[in-house]
Amino acid sequence: MKKKDPFLEALALVAELPTLPLVAIEVAKLLEDPSTNPKQITELMKADQAITSKVLRLVNSPYYAIRGGVSTIEKAVRFLGYNTIYQILVGVSVMEFSRLGGEAGMDLREFWKHSLGVAIASEIIAERVGIADPKELFAAGLLHDLGKLGLAKVANKKFSEAVAHAHRDGIPIKQAEKELGLPAHDKVGSVLAEKWRLPMALRAAIAMHHLNYQLRMSTVSKNLQPEVDVVILANTICKRNEIGDSGDLIHPDFDSELIKRLGLGRNDIDQIRGEMARKVEQSTVFLDLLEYNV
Repeated sequence: MKKKDPFLEALALVAELPTLPLVAIEVAKLLEDPSTNPKQITELMKADQAITSKVLRLVNSPYYAIRGGVSTIEKAVRFLGYNTIYQILVGVSVMEFSRLGGEAGMDLREFWKHSLGVAIASEIIAERVGIADPKELFAAGLLHDLGKLGLAKVANKKFSEAVAHAHRDGIPIKQAEKELGLPAHDKVGSVLAEKWRLPMALRAAIAMHHLNYQLRMSTVSKNLQPEVDVVILANTICKRNEIGDSGDLIHPDFDSELIKRLGLGRNDIDQIRGEMARKVEQSTVFLDLLEYNV
């Protein structure tokens, strides 16, 4: 009898994980239509008051600093725009996915603190290098480690062992995953991102943030290369600054060629680190959502 491959088994189970809430999928469809208006999105989101409440809680946080606050999604869309509301909606949905249905095999709050740091740093870098939609890079940074959540759902015990192994022996979590027969979290994240029909910039960041530039050139369209570079740099900054815990304690080196491609210098990196640290302090409401119930 042929022995089962735990790697393929885990990937198959990931494909069976639940999809994003219907409201996130339907909002994504609406955004494909240029004639969509804020009222349509408001009406659609009324169907899921729990998610809507959390989106509004984030929108009214100091991070977005809307003067006087907003009480409805329609007003939030008018202040922040369709894409930003969608990015927040996806982020909230994935945080719910991580919180419900079992232990994650790691400290979820520390995991999301790291992810939030990468999100904030990604947006700061994107603004600095002139990427068209920095808010999309916030979402890409927030979800870059999506595959770890998938592994925690379908192979909890083994993934917990991988995290413990990475911490104990000072190795990258990807190496620990491989040694324990798990699929790499970036591959798992790619499966989930495709299943959930996430935007291409998010899919690229999730699937490619561990690939070197030469490999990416043959698999990712040229216009998405800077976005992936941004998330890789943001991830490096956060790991070196010990923002949260992404599953290992590695402090990766900066990629000088990547920094050069983005048109940045050492002074830029220092300024980005300082701005990121300040903004992380303003964004604890994202982490509070993990304990918040409507």
